[in-house]
Amino acid sequence: MKKQYLLIILFLCFYKNYGQEPIQESFVSKTLVNIDEEWSELNFGSMVNVSSNSKGQLKITNAEFLTDLSGGKAKMLEGSAYNSAEFSSQTLTKEKTEKNGLVNLTYEGKLIFKTHDGVYAPSSKIIFIVNRADIIGLRILNNENRKEYVLSLEIKE
Repeated sequence: MKKQYLLIILFLCFYKNYGQEPIQESFVSKTLVNIDEEWSELNFGSMVNVSSNSKGQLKITNAEFLTDLSGGKAKMLEGSAYNSAEFSSQTLTKEKTEKNGLVNLTYEGKLIFKTHDGVYAPSSKIIFIVNRADIIGLRILNNENRKEYVLSLEIKE
């Protein structure tokens, strides 16, 4: 009888681990920012790394980009533990399929910046642009400073 329970528990653990959507590792190839209705391209000294999936999980790593995204409120430090931000409490609010097959998934939640001064967690809207199973772009709106960013992503091989 104990063996049957053990098999059921092992099956449930196996199902939970392999039922999750994998995280896609990518880097930003192009960054655009919209300030006062005008788009301009931004370049950073080091690569902006993105880990994400279409379930709304997102982690961005690059201190310079994240400091800009936060409007200077999150002082991030490159080469330290304070160089990443994670999307949390995300809720899917809209899903739209374009004519060209791209799917736009709009999530709202908190983008959490852990800094040496504490935590900065503005409410944010993030649109994941998905081509088949690959996330090829992000559109990020920090609701506190009203800056909007568009990121083109390249998948790491």
